Order: sequence, then structure tokens, then C-alpha cells
Amino acid sequence: MNSKTMCLQKSRVNSEQWKLLQRDPQLLKLAQQLNRNRTQSNITTSKQIKIGNQTISRIKLDSIKNDQNDVTQYQSEEQSKQKQNITSRSAQFTRKINLNNHIQLKKVHHGNYFFDKIKEILTSDLKDNSPLKKMSRDALNQIHMMITYQEFIPEVSLLYQGKSQKQLKIAFDLDETLIHTEQVQKDKVYDFQNNEFGVYIRPYCHHVLKELSQYADLFIYTSANQKYAKTIINLIDPENKYFKGHYYRNNCITLQSRIQVKHLGILSNDYSKIVIIDNSPIFYMGQPYNGIPIAPFIDDINDNELMKLLNFVTEKLLQSDDVRITIRRFFQYDMFRQFSDGIQAFNILYN
Repeated sequence: MNSKTMCLQKSRVNSEQWKLLQRDPQLLKLAQQLNRNRTQSNITTSKQIKIGNQTISRIKLDSIKNDQNDVTQYQSEEQSKQKQNITSRSAQFTRKINLNNHIQLKKVHHGNYFFDKIKEILTSDLKDNSPLKKMSRDALNQIHMMITYQEFIPEVSLLYQGKSQKQLKIAFDLDETLIHTEQVQKDKVYDFQNNEFGVYIRPYCHHVLKELSQYADLFIYTSANQKYAKTIINLIDPENKYFKGHYYRNNCITLQSRIQVKHLGILSNDYSKIVIIDNSPIFYMGQPYNGIPIAPFIDDINDNELMKLLNFVTEKLLQSDDVRITIRRFFQYDMFRQFSDGIQAFNILYN
């Protein structure tokens, strides 16, 4: 094989080169074979990564395997630079994925789940008035409020009529629990964005939903309006594989004190086998011992709270006859009652 042929194998055949190749039948035949191999490789790749359907934040796709002798050096160089645009079916969102990055799925022990992360946030270099620190302090005080505040909680009608043999029902909040949205800023790269807002999806979201859906019926229960929430849900679960139902602001109840509550009675009559995960504990004040708090999320790519949550659910709740007993003990809710507010309780119990 001459040097001209070897050079051709390592280069991409563009339209200008194609005209030149037509003068050389031998090289033309080689170029045609090269393009056929590349086309077949692209078809295989599109099937592997399911363009338009993979919508999970920072889940890194496997490196594309090259097809036998097909220009391996060229593809390796190209993949390191390539960013692929994926358009969501729900809106004109654009996602940028680096095909050479990989997520490390390591089992993370729950430890002092929630409280360790809150301590990490509150002792970080962030300003005291930063949104993340403010939400963390609010969460602690809301825990204290929800277990000490006395107000009549009305009954609600059961809305979910599905039947299942799975062990649990788990409702997820959206904002700052599974995702974070904000007004688009030019210096930031989002998982998705449109003309209205940019979206960060919490690391490990897809993996955790996939794992938990094996043991539990999953739901979205958000205080956001339906139009916005549906847009986000279509990004997280475009094929409707994970969530059995979606519930929105109009499914919340407002108490006489004007506090808005997510009432789990719309999902189940069996409170021993249902939980809600929310970064704002005040929302599950109606059933305080069915609520699992989660540290707020904004844009931390190293966040692994969902993996800790997965470990907590599989090791603690799946073994429990009544989730309310397990949650009440684990989060020391009765101890919180002894203090004047959540910050004081946290400083004494966890510092």
C-alpha cells in the first residue's frame, strides 16, 4: 500500500476530496468503502445513545467503539472534541454531552444522611446570604416547625387508583430536589435551556430513579404549576418509564394558616408504606413522619445525595414494617421538639 493510500485511510473524505478521487478509480473504491463503514457506525451509535431520549443530567455516555479497521485514530481525536446537541420533545431545549466523560457509579453509604450535607453547606465558603445556605437553614427550621406546629389537616380523596405489588410508594419533589432551574446566564452551560430558563438535573438522577422503580411506585408531587412541571418531567422521564403519576400545585391543599401542604392521602391510604422526598420539609407537614428531607441542590456536579438516598431507602425503608417509625427514629424528630428552632437542634445534635 502506498503512502497516498495510507493517508487517505486516516483522513475524512469531504466533497472537495471526492472530486479529486473520481480521477483515481482505486482510491475512489477505497473512499466509498470508507464512507459506508462510517455511515454504518453512525447508525449503530444513534441506536446506542438513543438521541432525543437520553435526558439525565451529567450521565456520561460510553465511548463509541470503532468498527474494526475504520479510522480509529480519527474517531478518537474527534470524540474528544465532540459535543452533541439533543433536542427534547417537550420544548426547544439543548443539551451538551461530552461523549468521552463517564459517570462513576459508586455505592455511597447514607451515614448521617441529609445532616452531613447540610453541615457541609453551612460550613462552606459560600456567603451566609447565598441561596444554598439560606435553603439549608430554612430546611432545618421547617423540620422543627412541621413536628411542633399544630393545625387541623383535612382529609383528601384518593386520586391514584393504580394497583401494584411493589413494596413502597415514593413521591419526589422537583425543584431543588431532582432539578434546579434559573434564568439563563451567558457564562453557564446548562443541561437544558430554552428562552425562559436553564435547567440543571441532579447527578445520578436517572440511575436512582431506575433503581428505585424496581422496588417502589414512583410519583412526582410538586407545588409548581402543571405547564412548567410537565416540561421538566419530560426531560427527566421522556418515555414515561419511571413515574406512575404526576401531581401539581392544584393537588396541594392550603391550610387556614395559608401554609401549602402536599397531602400523601391522594396517593395511598396506607401511610406505613409511602414516603415523600422534598428539600422543603414544610410541604409534608400533614404527614411529618412520612417525609424524607433532602439537602437542596443548585448546580454542584459533585453532589451525591441521591446515591445516599438510594442507600437509605434500600437499607432502611425496604426492611421496615412501617416507614414512619424508621424515619422518626433516624432523623431524631422527637429530639428536635426539645429545642426552640431547627438551627439550635442541629447545632447540638449534629455538631
